[in-house]
Amino acid sequence: MKKVVILSASIGGGHNAASNAIRMYAEELKEEYQVTVIDVLEYIRPILSKVAEKTYEINVKNFPEFYGWQYDLNNSMDGKISRNILPFHSKLKELVNEYNPDVIICMHPVSVTSIIRVREKYGFTFKVFVVVTDYDYHASWIHKDVDMFFVSSNFMKLKLLEDHIPETRIRDTGIPTSHELQVKLDKFKARYLLDLKDKKTILIMGGSFGAGNLIKLVNSMMKSNLDLQVIVITGSNKKVKKDLDKLSDEVEKDLIILGYTEKISLYMDAADILVTKPGGLTVTEALIKRLPLVITRPIPGQEEENATYLLNHGIGVRLDQDEELHILIEDLIQDETRLKHMKELQEHYAKPDATKDLFAVMDELLENT
Repeated sequence: MKKVVILSASIGGGHNAASNAIRMYAEELKEEYQVTVIDVLEYIRPILSKVAEKTYEINVKNFPEFYGWQYDLNNSMDGKISRNILPFHSKLKELVNEYNPDVIICMHPVSVTSIIRVREKYGFTFKVFVVVTDYDYHASWIHKDVDMFFVSSNFMKLKLLEDHIPETRIRDTGIPTSHELQVKLDKFKARYLLDLKDKKTILIMGGSFGAGNLIKLVNSMMKSNLDLQVIVITGSNKKVKKDLDKLSDEVEKDLIILGYTEKISLYMDAADILVTKPGGLTVTEALIKRLPLVITRPIPGQEEENATYLLNHGIGVRLDQDEELHILIEDLIQDETRLKHMKELQEHYAKPDATKDLFAVMDELLENT
């Protein structure tokens, strides 16, 4: 049995989702692997995880510019702040002794440097993999002694080469996603299963915290001259959901408001266009589904970098004024050539086999040790 420990963190929704995608793939298709997902902050001190999660949520909702400033400051210091945030080496040693892993996969940069220091300090022999869950990377992800980097794009591979990481230790395999995303239903069937009308459908998402000005976006869509169905997923933001529920009772258009849902894949199948913040996992899912993207209010830092990647590669458009969403949507729907090209580019850049390819690399490396 090959033992793998994934060190994640509940800071944003993507790290845990990608971690669980790897775990579930192993449970379903790789019985020779035992994969354990651990919130590294929760393991060290439960209060650390709670504070980090709440601080992140407050910053991205209320102080995104401050969050961006922190991100840039840490990046300019070669990631020194987040590299040194986990000095609890004895606790990490305890984790390694408890699970005895062959591989530790870092899904969040907070654990990268610390787990390598623990390996060096105590003479452990496990391999360290890094899976970057965005379309650019922060300096704190990088350490010269990482055994393998898994990145989402050739652009990131080229940047790592520039940062003196050998090409033999870089794999451009993509961001791991749930196996269910491999199944793509046609729009009619997806809408039938969700009890939706069979008409042009716009899906609006605000991230795991429901961040972003969803109310402004929805108000804009209610001005559209097109006969549209608008679905809004507010995540865990109960206040925004309550406000939008009230709005849905007052408008004549087809407006459906959802909170947290485990049917994201099905709603993506049902939609014609996705309006969203550019979180790494959301972008990856949309590419696999060939779902045209409208990017709104990226958080300064990693989401801003994701937005740049999408725009540079022609696989998304950016909304700068929330109140103009209906105009941008109408323009896209009426421009069939542009939508066709976006879908073709999405198919070109999508990496639906990211999880499978990660295990293939892991098989190879572990066989040679």
